[in-house]
Amino acid sequence: MSRPVTPASGFTLVELTVAIVIAAIIAGFIVLFLDAPIQSYFAQTRRSDLVDSANRISHTVTADVRTALPNSLRVTNSGRIYALEFLATQGVARYFGNSENPGGELDMSTPVMSFATLDTFDPAANPPYNHLSVGNLGGPPNVPNTYDAYVPGNNVMTRTGVTIAANPGGGDLVTLSTSMTFRAPVTPAAHNAYLVSGPVSYVCNPTAKTFVRYSGYPVRAAQTIAPGGVSALIAHDVLNCAIFVVPAPGGYPPPAGGYPYGELAILSVVLANGGETLQVFLEAPAQYSQ
Repeated sequence: MSRPVTPASGFTLVELTVAIVIAAIIAGFIVLFLDAPIQSYFAQTRRSDLVDSANRISHTVTADVRTALPNSLRVTNSGRIYALEFLATQGVARYFGNSENPGGELDMSTPVMSFATLDTFDPAANPPYNHLSVGNLGGPPNVPNTYDAYVPGNNVMTRTGVTIAANPGGGDLVTLSTSMTFRAPVTPAAHNAYLVSGPVSYVCNPTAKTFVRYSGYPVRAAQTIAPGGVSALIAHDVLNCAIFVVPAPGGYPPPAGGYPYGELAILSVVLANGGETLQVFLEAPAQYSQ
């Protein structure tokens, strides 16, 4: 007895081709619908990174420049690389001038090992105290660096440490490790002594795409874009930058009421990542003025 022959079931080549084409069309639509939100997510991530970098630049530079020793802000550049440097202070206090506190005043004409202050250093500084500066006025246009704390030997800032102790009569007692004759022309209204922790630099390098803070290096008369010391990356994705310093009002000696304001650091930093760009324009004022 013979059985009927059943045709073999399956897909023909035409049916398989049609199925592949339909699947490809469906996959294309899926990719098309998912691509926009995915790209939007990555774009938002890049924008967030740029905003985060901009905030770090703004916050760190503003906080640091506020502590700058009066007239210590300076800028140098090599091509597109800019460096902003200043002497960071730990505190400030007013000192007694001639005949104001016999035995405890800071006489500008004689060597001193110690002197008293009218008040305690504000903010309260923590040791070690690296330097003490009085009368950092820079210098008149015809005699640059006359009263410049960066230049050794001009008796504007100590090169060795100091000791701060409470004065029984009030204020603080400042003791220098070696005697020094401060010689800057100051008026009674400008009797400020500053504790200086040391130099700080911000280097903006579009070539390396970085914005870096440097500290813990020695005081140098000449500024450099490679200060060394301890470095901390503040921001990346730097495309371009420019840094300027607006000086405090001039005049030697300072006016009786002191200068009305200090220096101003102006920074313009362009950040870029994946087609997204963000420009940071920052004006960072120094808190102190002579």
